[in-house]
Amino acid sequence: MKKRKFIDFYLPPKWGYHLRILLASVIFTILVKIFIEGDLNSRGIITLFFLLLVQFELFLWLGARFFSNLKYNNAREYVRRAIVRLLLFFMVAFVISSVLYVLVMTITFLLNGQDLATLIPHILKTEATGFLIGAGSGYLIGALIFFYFQWVDALKREQKLKEEKLIFQYETLKNQVNPHFLFNSLNTLSSLVSKDPVLSEKYILKLSSIYRYILENKELDQINLKKEIEFVQDYFYLQKVRDDGKIGLKLEVNDTEEYMILPISLQLLVENAFKHNIATREDPLLVKIQLNKQKKTISVSNNLKPKTQIEESPKIGLSNLSERNKLITGRK
Repeated sequence: MKKRKFIDFYLPPKWGYHLRILLASVIFTILVKIFIEGDLNSRGIITLFFLLLVQFELFLWLGARFFSNLKYNNAREYVRRAIVRLLLFFMVAFVISSVLYVLVMTITFLLNGQDLATLIPHILKTEATGFLIGAGSGYLIGALIFFYFQWVDALKREQKLKEEKLIFQYETLKNQVNPHFLFNSLNTLSSLVSKDPVLSEKYILKLSSIYRYILENKELDQINLKKEIEFVQDYFYLQKVRDDGKIGLKLEVNDTEEYMILPISLQLLVENAFKHNIATREDPLLVKIQLNKQKKTISVSNNLKPKTQIEESPKIGLSNLSERNKLITGRK
């Protein structure tokens, strides 16, 4: 558990967060009164403090919503999208700030018994300049600070994604070119050459297609779902030639050209089903791939028939896939 530090006032996270906003409101109120109005004892200090407090709370929440689901593939794309959202955020914040200011001034007029007909002229004549300078500079500085932290987070995210991709590429190539995989493939091919030359030729084409797909797409972040499904079918074909009658693949997917997916992700899950489960002709292993268009998810499932002994592996495939998916798509 993370310990609360002095900057958090040794309080629970939410309390420390709101207390920092409260102190920031006090500091900004004092600065505005001293440097813009020149008098800390001038009228409206309570109104200004209340406005700043409400706006800080509101706009920090609003800023998080503007930037929390910002999807991008590289730093340049992030800058372009972030600048657009930053401008939108600034305009929305300024409009809301203006509405709040007018509302507070209206309440102040009513409490003091002043004529509301003079409200707008009073604001335009005596309050507009100070409000525009304070609100404009405040939100601009705040937005730039927020953008800076988002930019730092984006650089960390991109670096993390590069690291995960390197792990993925290494593990993918190692798993597909390891002696065990090659031995099984070549052993199957050897038996086919003498028995069925036509089938052996098809087997070679499927095998080469698998390696071509891996080498061409291992560095991509996303690929068309149709191509990934075709890759899975080629992979399953090789397995089925060797384990005919022991395994089955059921695809419940359509309109695959509409969707994108991480390359070599479905194949990893299908491979895991074969690796961790027993398959016999009396009780075949059935792997099912289903696409849910409403949730925009795809799932790989199988009937559970766990092996008692499983060959050793680094056990990072699923965690790496999960991390890559979160970094690339922003979804778990």
